[in-house]
Amino acid sequence: LKNRKYSANILCIKHAYFDLEEYFMRYDDVILRWAKIATILFTAMAVVADACGVIIVKYIAYCWAEVFDVPRVAALIAIFYIGTVGGYLVLIPLYMMLNNMSKDKVFDRANTKLMMIITGALVGIAVDCVVGGFIWNGSWILSIVALFMSLVVLSIRVVFAKAISIKEEMDLTI
Repeated sequence: LKNRKYSANILCIKHAYFDLEEYFMRYDDVILRWAKIATILFTAMAVVADACGVIIVKYIAYCWAEVFDVPRVAALIAIFYIGTVGGYLVLIPLYMMLNNMSKDKVFDRANTKLMMIITGALVGIAVDCVVGGFIWNGSWILSIVALFMSLVVLSIRVVFAKAISIKEEMDLTI
């Protein structure tokens, strides 16, 4: 009788564990879905920013940067539009990578290539912001943030690449 009660408790624990595992898998799907929605919203915001770019940059130049001469404002407008190209080069591969992850293609070489595109775009945005820093000092901070984010993405890419190589070695040994 005592063994039956003990095995019934183990069965309940195992059942609860599998329910919990299923819950977290559904939770991961929800997170991926929301991440894709957020990426789409950020892309839409970038499109709106492109459409209103001149107005936005003039506001930043006049109110925040206190830049009033036309050549420097025109340079800030050019820097802004170059930066938005980098933004698209971050958002589109990010969405593609999220699609791969929702198809359970997590440790895939395609994802590491997408992460390299994101890293390159972030470094490009950082360089763009460094150039903008000579006109407006607030741009230096954006440059540091972009470089830090590129370092994070590059580190994650290295982890993915190592996991892929370990997975391929495991597949060869079995």
